[in-house]
Amino acid sequence: MRFWRKNGHRVLVVGIFQSLGAGRAVLQNLHRARFRRAAAIHASAKGRQRVEEHGISVIAGSTAASVLGLALGAFIFWQRGMLADYRPVGLVLPFAAFALAGAITGWILIQLLREHVDSESFARFTNTILPNETVVLAEVGASESSRVLAILRGVEAEAPVTFGFYPPPPFSIESTARPLSHELSSSQRLVEKAASLAHAIAVSRTAKPRGPSFLHRLLEIENALEWTNMSLTMSAEAHHAFTLSAEWLLDNAYLIREQVADLRKSLPQKYYGKLPLIASGPGAGLPRVYQVAAEMVTETDGALEPEIIRRFLSAFQAITPLDIGELWALPLMLRLQLLECLRTLAIQVDQQQRESEEADFWANRLIAAARHSSPRLLKIMEELVERYPEPTPHFASELVAHLYDDEGAL
Repeated sequence: MRFWRKNGHRVLVVGIFQSLGAGRAVLQNLHRARFRRAAAIHASAKGRQRVEEHGISVIAGSTAASVLGLALGAFIFWQRGMLADYRPVGLVLPFAAFALAGAITGWILIQLLREHVDSESFARFTNTILPNETVVLAEVGASESSRVLAILRGVEAEAPVTFGFYPPPPFSIESTARPLSHELSSSQRLVEKAASLAHAIAVSRTAKPRGPSFLHRLLEIENALEWTNMSLTMSAEAHHAFTLSAEWLLDNAYLIREQVADLRKSLPQKYYGKLPLIASGPGAGLPRVYQVAAEMVTETDGALEPEIIRRFLSAFQAITPLDIGELWALPLMLRLQLLECLRTLAIQVDQQQRESEEADFWANRLIAAARHSSPRLLKIMEELVERYPEPTPHFASELVAHLYDDEGAL
């Protein structure tokens, strides 16, 4: 199952071909399918690279505009009867001015209107192309990635190696939930924690609310989950390997979406301001029931059961009773806390999936260079070190795992 998709995010889909003809055929098919942000980089046997893009080139557009400018100038001079007033030599300068103005105008219009692959995308791959390879790049909306992958694989001559790359997420990747303990607290510890929390929290009806509203928190959760779903969906279409956590997020996407929608309807924004707020301390300005829910989720590692909730509330209310509004809001706060933990998990899964796919790409480049005894092997290694001067443990382990069976690259 999948979350809803938005077309505002562009992804970079890449196919590596071993023949020039196959790469050109794919590029033509992409343009026939109206994918304008597509290009191919060809590397000759000597390693010289050439970029090929369909559509009007800057030089051709400027030349055509220059000719039109020259024709326009001649028409204006002819209509006003000025051609007879000038000698041929005297017409050179004004006609040259018209031609130059047309060329400049054409160049500006082509630059503004032409859709092309971003220069950063070209720079990302120019140093990793091997001799006699063709790399086809396409920048498309996330919802179009499956079509592009089908076109890349549709050439009968050969099956390319395909990769997909997402831009950095357009939201903060910092966790909005407290880290889980990964340990289940004993019943006695849970009761002691509830009592300690009740003693520590003082509420005030006059305290000013602090932090984002619940609706804003839900929006942040939705954005992170949607982004992760789009990224993982494209990874699945590109036939990349998944972790169990990634599979779980994709399989249960519709359930998570239902929980977010139900929570938004159940807790109106105006009710948020009526809950008792914490008067002082790190949680000052937050609803007390929100803090209670956060502690409950953290202490139980998210494994909430009715008996656990009952014991925690009994121990807490033996010291400080919650009002009826807080008791009504507690189930919603617990669900909100679990969704925030899920947001944190989704961001971690997405980051690890990206690192795995980056490692897959670099392993492919290193192994291909080693098998062809390419002198570019050292250049690719230098590029890898430059891109990842301090690789994460996950990226390093994934890269070594890919290279383990190839002694030359390792």
